[in-house]
Amino acid sequence: MNPLLKVLAAMAFFLGGSIPSHAVGPAATSDTVQSLWNEWGEIFYVVPEKQRATRFEAFLPRVKALVAQHPGQADPLILEAIVLCTYAASDVGLGALSKVSQARDLLVKSIDIDPKARSGAAYITLGNLYYRLPGWPISFGDEDQGRHYFEAALKLSPDGIDSNFFYGDYLLDRGEYEKALAYLEKADRAPIRDENRLSDLNVKKEIAKALAAARERRNDKGSFFSRIVASVFGSAEKQ
Repeated sequence: MNPLLKVLAAMAFFLGGSIPSHAVGPAATSDTVQSLWNEWGEIFYVVPEKQRATRFEAFLPRVKALVAQHPGQADPLILEAIVLCTYAASDVGLGALSKVSQARDLLVKSIDIDPKARSGAAYITLGNLYYRLPGWPISFGDEDQGRHYFEAALKLSPDGIDSNFFYGDYLLDRGEYEKALAYLEKADRAPIRDENRLSDLNVKKEIAKALAAARERRNDKGSFFSRIVASVFGSAEKQ
């Protein structure tokens, strides 16, 4: 799996799969949104990697149709943003950069509509995009901006497993070991949610790795969250 796919798909897994269905929004659209989230999961987890780009390309118009039907709701926008991220990761090239930028704009728009949608998932996703992507002129990555979004997510969900883990991971990467340890330990204490058991169990595994790195004072995010390397984007620029 290429580095871009590792990072964006990992974010999509936690931010899409870890939000309970009852948090998606008004009853009129919650079933539809959750159904599309489930279909996204099937494409990502079941479909062979080489076939995912084609499947995401066919899937995206249906997600866009949902957004068009409910222009005043944040949840469909977040769904479209995550689909764009995983589509970009499955089809790295010049178009990948455009898709990730579109995802960023959708997430910002969703925050304008409802910052609490999906338990602050838009803030966490934006934090990851800004923190992990290369900066200008390759992309829009900015670690300080990433920190801003992570901290905004923590204000909305101070005890959340996702908000504490992702911020702790960010601090670990910056060498702020003691501070990272505090957030990672808080994430580790968060209970596994029955409705999110699969995703929470995977988060717990990543928390354990991050805790070990923080306690040993080493800057190590592990292979699961490999940073998007410049060479990936460099190859895209040459196409």
